Amino acid sequence: MKTYISVILLILTLGWSVQVEAQNKKNRVQPGRMYAPGDTLFAPRLGFTARVPNGWEGTLPRESEVFMLSSTSTTYGEIFIFGNPDGNLNGILEKWKNGVALTESIKLKATNPTINDGMLTSEVIATGDYINKGYKGFAVARCNPDGPCVIALLVAPVQFYESVKTTVSDFMKSSTFEAPANISIYADFDWKDFLSNKVLITYQSMQGGVKENMIHLCADGTFQSDLKHTGMFKDQNPRYRGKNTGTWKLSGNGPVTTITFTFKDKKLSPIEAELTIEDEKILSNGERYYVGHSDKCK
Repeated sequence: MKTYISVILLILTLGWSVQVEAQNKKNRVQPGRMYAPGDTLFAPRLGFTARVPNGWEGTLPRESEVFMLSSTSTTYGEIFIFGNPDGNLNGILEKWKNGVALTESIKLKATNPTINDGMLTSEVIATGDYINKGYKGFAVARCNPDGPCVIALLVAPVQFYESVKTTVSDFMKSSTFEAPANISIYADFDWKDFLSNKVLITYQSMQGGVKENMIHLCADGTFQSDLKHTGMFKDQNPRYRGKNTGTWKLSGNGPVTTITFTFKDKKLSPIEAELTIEDEKILSNGERYYVGHSDKCK
Protein backbone atom coordinates (compact mmCIF):
# COMPACT_ATOMS: atom_id res chain seq x y z
CA MET A 1 0.00 0.00 0.00
CA LYS A 2 2.77 2.43 0.92
CA THR A 3 4.37 1.84 -2.47
CA TYR A 4 1.17 2.76 -4.29
CA ILE A 5 0.69 5.89 -2.17
CA SER A 6 4.26 6.93 -2.98
CA VAL A 7 3.50 6.26 -6.64
CA ILE A 8 0.50 8.57 -6.52
CA LEU A 9 2.43 11.38 -4.88
CA LEU A 10 5.26 11.05 -7.36
CA ILE A 11 2.82 11.14 -10.28
CA LEU A 12 1.72 14.57 -9.12
CA THR A 13 5.29 15.86 -9.23
CA LEU A 14 5.60 14.68 -12.83
CA GLY A 15 3.02 17.08 -14.18
CA TRP A 16 -0.30 15.33 -13.74
CA SER A 17 -1.57 18.49 -12.09
CA VAL A 18 -4.45 18.28 -9.66
CA GLN A 19 -7.38 20.68 -9.68
CA VAL A 20 -10.34 19.02 -7.99
CA GLU A 21 -12.42 21.09 -5.59
CA ALA A 22 -15.34 19.63 -3.65
CA GLN A 23 -18.80 21.11 -3.29
CA ASN A 24 -22.01 19.89 -1.76
CA LYS A 25 -25.09 20.62 -3.89
CA LYS A 26 -22.98 23.02 -5.98
CA ASN A 27 -22.12 25.04 -2.87
CA ARG A 28 -18.40 24.97 -2.28
CA VAL A 29 -17.38 23.40 1.02
CA GLN A 30 -14.22 23.60 3.05
CA PRO A 31 -11.08 21.44 2.77
CA GLY A 32 -10.84 18.91 5.57
CA ARG A 33 -14.57 18.23 5.76
CA MET A 34 -15.87 14.69 5.19
CA TYR A 35 -18.46 14.10 2.46
CA ALA A 36 -21.09 11.40 2.81
CA PRO A 37 -22.64 9.09 0.19
CA GLY A 38 -24.73 11.10 -2.26
CA ASP A 39 -22.94 14.41 -1.68
CA THR A 40 -22.11 16.32 -4.85
CA LEU A 41 -18.49 16.96 -5.83
CA PHE A 42 -17.95 19.89 -8.18
CA ALA A 43 -14.68 21.02 -9.77
CA PRO A 44 -15.47 24.26 -11.64
CA ARG A 45 -12.03 24.66 -13.24
CA LEU A 46 -12.47 21.19 -14.73
CA GLY A 47 -16.23 21.55 -15.24
CA PHE A 48 -16.61 18.19 -13.49
CA THR A 49 -19.53 17.05 -11.32
CA ALA A 50 -19.94 13.66 -9.58
CA ARG A 51 -21.48 12.12 -6.48
CA VAL A 52 -19.91 10.21 -3.62
CA PRO A 53 -20.85 6.52 -4.15
CA ASN A 54 -22.86 4.52 -1.62
CA GLY A 55 -20.58 2.88 0.92
CA TRP A 56 -17.90 5.53 0.44
CA GLU A 57 -16.90 8.84 1.99
CA GLY A 58 -14.69 11.57 0.61
CA THR A 59 -12.47 14.42 1.68
CA LEU A 60 -10.28 17.13 0.19
CA PRO A 61 -7.36 17.24 2.63
CA ARG A 62 -6.15 20.68 3.66
CA GLU A 63 -3.36 22.08 1.50
CA SER A 64 -3.99 19.32 -1.05
CA GLU A 65 -5.54 19.25 -4.51
CA VAL A 66 -6.26 15.50 -4.52
CA PHE A 67 -9.82 14.50 -3.65
CA MET A 68 -9.80 11.11 -1.92
CA LEU A 69 -12.64 8.58 -1.60
CA SER A 70 -12.39 5.81 0.99
CA SER A 71 -14.58 2.73 1.30
CA THR A 72 -16.63 2.42 4.50
CA SER A 73 -18.07 -1.02 3.71
CA THR A 74 -16.65 -4.52 4.17
CA THR A 75 -14.62 -4.10 0.99
CA TYR A 76 -11.56 -1.88 1.09
CA GLY A 77 -10.13 0.59 -1.38
CA GLU A 78 -9.14 4.20 -1.96
CA ILE A 79 -9.82 6.34 -5.02
CA PHE A 80 -7.72 9.40 -5.80
CA ILE A 81 -9.25 11.95 -8.17
CA PHE A 82 -7.16 14.55 -9.96
CA GLY A 83 -7.11 16.58 -13.14
CA ASN A 84 -5.08 16.90 -16.32
CA PRO A 85 -6.03 20.39 -17.58
CA ASP A 86 -4.27 20.08 -20.95
CA GLY A 87 -4.85 16.39 -21.66
CA ASN A 88 -6.80 14.30 -24.15
CA LEU A 89 -7.63 10.60 -24.03
CA ASN A 90 -5.29 9.54 -26.81
CA GLY A 91 -2.40 11.44 -25.28
CA ILE A 92 -3.12 10.00 -21.83
CA LEU A 93 -3.38 6.48 -23.32
CA GLU A 94 0.10 6.79 -24.86
CA LYS A 95 1.55 7.99 -21.55
CA TRP A 96 -0.10 5.13 -19.71
CA LYS A 97 1.23 2.59 -22.25
CA ASN A 98 4.77 3.94 -22.02
CA GLY A 99 4.62 4.14 -18.25
CA VAL A 100 5.76 6.86 -15.90
CA ALA A 101 9.27 6.53 -14.49
CA LEU A 102 9.05 7.34 -10.81
CA THR A 103 12.62 6.48 -9.87
CA GLU A 104 15.47 4.70 -11.60
CA SER A 105 13.97 1.39 -10.49
CA ILE A 106 10.20 1.97 -10.19
CA LYS A 107 7.68 2.65 -12.96
CA LEU A 108 3.89 2.95 -13.04
CA LYS A 109 2.41 1.46 -16.20
CA ALA A 110 -1.01 0.67 -17.69
CA THR A 111 -1.28 -2.97 -18.76
CA ASN A 112 -4.28 -2.83 -21.09
CA PRO A 113 -5.44 0.76 -21.78
CA THR A 114 -8.60 0.95 -23.88
CA ILE A 115 -11.03 3.71 -24.86
CA ASN A 116 -14.75 2.91 -24.97
CA ASP A 117 -17.62 5.40 -25.05
CA GLY A 118 -15.34 8.32 -24.25
CA MET A 119 -13.73 6.68 -21.21
CA LEU A 120 -10.16 5.40 -20.92
CA THR A 121 -9.64 2.49 -18.50
CA SER A 122 -6.77 0.22 -17.58
CA GLU A 123 -5.29 -1.86 -14.81
CA VAL A 124 -2.19 -0.06 -13.53
CA ILE A 125 0.83 -1.82 -12.09
CA ALA A 126 3.95 -0.63 -10.36
CA THR A 127 7.10 -2.42 -11.48
CA GLY A 128 10.51 -2.34 -9.86
CA ASP A 129 12.00 -2.86 -6.43
CA TYR A 130 10.02 -3.31 -3.19
CA ILE A 131 6.54 -3.48 -4.78
CA ASN A 132 3.71 -4.74 -2.58
CA LYS A 133 2.04 -7.39 -4.72
CA GLY A 134 -0.95 -7.55 -2.37
CA TYR A 135 -2.45 -4.43 -3.96
CA LYS A 136 -3.66 -3.66 -7.47
CA GLY A 137 -4.35 -0.39 -9.23
CA PHE A 138 -6.98 0.67 -11.76
CA ALA A 139 -7.21 4.00 -13.58
CA VAL A 140 -10.10 5.69 -15.38
CA ALA A 141 -9.96 8.92 -17.39
CA ARG A 142 -12.65 11.10 -18.99
CA CYS A 143 -12.23 14.42 -20.75
CA ASN A 144 -14.40 17.50 -20.82
CA PRO A 145 -15.40 18.37 -24.43
CA ASP A 146 -14.19 21.88 -23.59
CA GLY A 147 -10.69 20.79 -22.63
CA PRO A 148 -9.49 19.38 -19.31
CA CYS A 149 -9.57 15.73 -18.27
CA VAL A 150 -10.26 14.01 -14.96
CA ILE A 151 -8.45 10.86 -13.80
CA ALA A 152 -9.53 8.52 -11.00
CA LEU A 153 -6.89 6.14 -9.66
CA LEU A 154 -8.02 3.19 -7.53
CA VAL A 155 -5.77 1.33 -5.11
CA ALA A 156 -7.22 -1.81 -3.47
CA PRO A 157 -6.16 -5.14 -1.97
CA VAL A 158 -6.22 -7.95 -4.51
CA GLN A 159 -9.21 -9.66 -2.86
CA PHE A 160 -11.40 -6.55 -3.21
CA TYR A 161 -10.07 -5.34 -6.55
CA GLU A 162 -12.86 -6.54 -8.88
CA SER A 163 -15.77 -5.19 -6.82
CA VAL A 164 -14.11 -1.84 -6.14
CA LYS A 165 -13.09 -1.52 -9.79
CA THR A 166 -16.78 -1.52 -10.67
CA THR A 167 -17.35 1.32 -8.20
CA VAL A 168 -14.73 3.61 -9.70
CA SER A 169 -15.93 2.85 -13.25
CA ASP A 170 -19.54 3.64 -12.33
CA PHE A 171 -18.44 6.79 -10.47
CA MET A 172 -16.67 8.16 -13.54
CA LYS A 173 -19.32 6.97 -16.00
CA SER A 174 -22.08 8.78 -14.12
CA SER A 175 -20.10 12.02 -13.79
CA THR A 176 -21.00 15.01 -15.96
CA PHE A 177 -19.15 17.91 -17.57
CA GLU A 178 -19.95 21.54 -18.17
CA ALA A 179 -17.91 24.47 -19.45
CA PRO A 180 -14.92 25.06 -17.13
CA ALA A 181 -14.92 28.25 -15.10
CA ASN A 182 -12.04 29.86 -13.25
CA ILE A 183 -14.03 30.44 -10.06
CA SER A 184 -12.39 31.43 -6.81
CA ILE A 185 -12.40 28.65 -4.23
CA TYR A 186 -14.22 31.08 -1.93
CA ALA A 187 -16.74 32.33 -4.52
CA ASP A 188 -19.72 31.12 -2.46
CA PHE A 189 -18.03 30.67 0.91
CA ASP A 190 -20.66 30.11 3.63
CA TRP A 191 -19.54 32.32 6.49
CA LYS A 192 -22.53 31.50 8.72
CA ASP A 193 -21.82 27.78 8.60
CA PHE A 194 -18.09 28.33 9.02
CA LEU A 195 -18.27 30.71 12.01
CA SER A 196 -21.18 29.26 14.00
CA ASN A 197 -20.07 27.95 17.42
CA LYS A 198 -16.53 29.12 16.71
CA VAL A 199 -14.21 31.58 18.43
CA LEU A 200 -12.22 34.24 16.58
CA ILE A 201 -8.83 34.81 18.20
CA THR A 202 -6.19 37.39 17.39
CA TYR A 203 -2.96 38.30 19.12
CA GLN A 204 -1.09 41.58 19.38
CA SER A 205 2.45 41.90 20.65
CA MET A 206 2.68 44.68 23.20
CA GLN A 207 5.46 45.95 25.39
CA GLY A 208 5.61 43.48 28.24
CA GLY A 209 3.76 40.63 26.53
CA VAL A 210 1.04 39.56 24.10
CA LYS A 211 -2.58 40.68 24.25
CA GLU A 212 -5.27 38.25 23.12
CA ASN A 213 -8.72 39.04 21.70
CA MET A 214 -11.47 36.43 21.71
CA ILE A 215 -14.93 36.67 20.15
CA HIS A 216 -17.22 33.65 20.59
CA LEU A 217 -19.86 33.39 17.84
CA CYS A 218 -22.71 31.04 18.77
CA ALA A 219 -25.07 29.43 16.27
CA ASP A 220 -28.08 31.00 18.02
CA GLY A 221 -26.85 34.44 16.92
CA THR A 222 -25.33 35.53 20.23
CA PHE A 223 -21.72 36.47 20.90
CA GLN A 224 -19.37 36.95 23.83
CA SER A 225 -16.28 39.10 23.42
CA ASP A 226 -13.21 39.58 25.59
CA LEU A 227 -11.00 42.23 24.03
CA LYS A 228 -7.63 43.17 25.46
CA HIS A 229 -7.01 45.50 22.52
CA THR A 230 -9.52 46.95 20.09
CA GLY A 231 -8.61 44.67 17.16
CA MET A 232 -11.36 44.71 14.54
CA PHE A 233 -12.96 47.49 16.63
CA LYS A 234 -9.81 49.60 16.55
CA ASP A 235 -11.55 52.61 15.00
CA GLN A 236 -14.14 52.62 17.79
CA ASN A 237 -14.41 53.93 21.34
CA PRO A 238 -12.09 52.15 23.84
CA ARG A 239 -15.22 51.20 25.83
CA TYR A 240 -15.62 48.25 23.45
CA ARG A 241 -12.64 46.65 25.15
CA GLY A 242 -13.17 44.15 27.93
CA LYS A 243 -16.06 41.69 28.12
CA ASN A 244 -19.30 42.27 26.22
CA THR A 245 -22.24 40.25 24.95
CA GLY A 246 -24.88 40.72 22.29
CA THR A 247 -25.94 39.40 18.90
CA TRP A 248 -24.15 39.00 15.58
CA LYS A 249 -25.21 38.65 11.95
CA LEU A 250 -23.52 38.41 8.58
CA SER A 251 -24.15 40.09 5.27
CA GLY A 252 -23.20 38.11 2.19
CA ASN A 253 -21.20 35.00 1.26
CA GLY A 254 -18.02 34.84 -0.78
CA PRO A 255 -14.43 35.88 -0.05
CA VAL A 256 -15.57 39.03 1.79
CA THR A 257 -18.45 39.53 4.20
CA THR A 258 -19.60 42.06 6.78
CA ILE A 259 -20.26 41.02 10.36
CA THR A 260 -22.46 43.24 12.52
CA PHE A 261 -22.27 43.19 16.31
CA THR A 262 -25.21 44.57 18.33
CA PHE A 263 -24.37 44.96 22.01
CA LYS A 264 -26.53 44.15 25.02
CA ASP A 265 -25.12 47.31 26.59
CA LYS A 266 -27.29 49.94 24.90
CA LYS A 267 -24.60 52.56 25.50
CA LEU A 268 -22.55 50.82 22.82
CA SER A 269 -23.65 51.38 19.25
CA PRO A 270 -23.66 48.42 16.79
CA ILE A 271 -20.38 47.87 14.97
CA GLU A 272 -19.75 46.54 11.48
CA ALA A 273 -16.47 44.85 10.55
CA GLU A 274 -15.29 43.38 7.27
CA LEU A 275 -14.03 39.79 7.22
CA THR A 276 -11.91 38.43 4.38
CA ILE A 277 -10.75 34.89 3.69
CA GLU A 278 -7.65 34.35 1.61
CA ASP A 279 -5.51 31.20 1.43
CA GLU A 280 -7.47 29.83 4.43
CA LYS A 281 -6.54 32.94 6.47
CA ILE A 282 -9.22 35.10 8.09
CA LEU A 283 -8.40 38.82 8.10
CA SER A 284 -10.13 41.89 9.55
CA ASN A 285 -8.85 45.42 9.82
CA GLY A 286 -5.39 44.28 8.78
CA GLU A 287 -5.14 41.60 11.48
CA ARG A 288 -5.20 37.82 11.12
CA TYR A 289 -7.82 35.93 13.12
CA TYR A 290 -7.52 32.27 14.06
CA VAL A 291 -10.68 30.17 14.20
CA GLY A 292 -11.31 27.46 16.77
CA HIS A 293 -14.26 25.67 18.38
CA SER A 294 -15.91 27.74 21.09
CA ASP A 295 -16.27 26.46 24.64
CA LYS A 296 -18.80 29.20 25.43
CA CYS A 297 -21.54 28.15 23.00
CA LYS A 298 -24.07 25.49 23.99
